Amino acid sequence: MRLNTEEKKELDEWVEKEYPKSMKRMEQSSPFHRIGKYLIGVGILFYISFILIDISLLKTSAVIFLLAGMGVEVIALTKYFKSLSNDN
Repeated sequence: MRLNTEEKKELDEWVEKEYPKSMKRMEQSSPFHRIGKYLIGVGILFYISFILIDISLLKTSAVIFLLAGMGVEVIALTKYFKSLSNDN
């Protein structure tokens, strides 16, 4: 689908207006997202260690870290989507 010049101009104006709002939303949820990724990564490393070493404490730790990471990611997504509904 090709845009004519008027449609392209209208789209560019909309992007210029909405981009700062979108960046603000992402910055608000970013700390939670980073923490969630870190926790999930640690959980994966613990699970790989469990597979290689076969210590049951590593499996329990992996599950805890993975669940905590997913919980923090849910908080990040909730915060992001809540900011979408509070659009000014």
